[in-house]
Amino acid sequence: MTILLGFDIGGTKLGIGLGTEKGELLGCSRRDNRNTDPAEVLPWMVSESRRLVGEAGLNMTDVAAFGISAPFPADAARGIMTKPTNNPLWRDVAILDYLKKELAIPGCFENDANCGALAEWFFGAGRNCSDFIYLTLSTGIGGGIISSGRLIRGGKALSAGELGHICIELGGRQCSCGMRGCYEAYCGGVAMAHRMQEEIAGHPDSLLNEICGGDPAKLDMIALEKARRANDPYAVALWEEMSLRHAQAFGIFIQAFNPQKLVLGTLAWAIGDLYTDPIKAKLAEFCWKEPMDACEIVSSELRRDIASYAGIAAALNFLRESGAKI
Repeated sequence: MTILLGFDIGGTKLGIGLGTEKGELLGCSRRDNRNTDPAEVLPWMVSESRRLVGEAGLNMTDVAAFGISAPFPADAARGIMTKPTNNPLWRDVAILDYLKKELAIPGCFENDANCGALAEWFFGAGRNCSDFIYLTLSTGIGGGIISSGRLIRGGKALSAGELGHICIELGGRQCSCGMRGCYEAYCGGVAMAHRMQEEIAGHPDSLLNEICGGDPAKLDMIALEKARRANDPYAVALWEEMSLRHAQAFGIFIQAFNPQKLVLGTLAWAIGDLYTDPIKAKLAEFCWKEPMDACEIVSSELRRDIASYAGIAAALNFLRESGAKI
């Protein structure tokens, strides 16, 4: 049995998971990570890791490796969190070297969407697939690509998988990344909320006005789903456009990578068929029939638990790529 430690660093939560190569969780811990100071959080990560290992009846020397699942932008090659969007005090934090030194075990640093893909590959909907793509589909859109049985990271920037930032509309809507026309700018949860907040004044009869109590700042994907299920005309039209943009992006991914599966994250499993069926219905407009028929579009199996597995999966992949016996 191989014991692995994983860290999942998010903008609002930080999680630690202890588990095995088979996906058995031996211990988990979470804490708030909003506006935290790494000078306080990093020592907590070490002490909490030791606590979890001890409570599992193990010693730190029993842990084969750790993995860090972290948001970009980052210096992935050196394991440095450079400028995470939602953690303003985390600037140029050499977290990988710190944890290696304090825990005295080997470890790795990976993009959080890549870790999601690895978690689904080892323990979820991507099991037994040599080629599949995982899409985060939440407040933003990220991706992780498994091709020919390996995680694709790309060249020097190690930025492969930033699928939310392919351009699907020249000169299109402004994206939070600074470019225009990104896939995320048309389908990401925050981008959809901002669009409704901009446009709702032009739709005074929309049910969305009632749902948000007259406060456009409260409009989000939950409000849009409610209005769509009630067949509100504005919500229906916006949902159709979102579905078309998803299909456009999915078609690009299927044409480029010919995956066995597209595994979809949060919004897909939280909303269900209302979310996925219109995308599937439009997909034939954007890719060839053969690769489309060969690709199964499914929701995440790990769902909310994916954060507990993300760092563990990164550690497992680190050992596999290094040729270690597992």
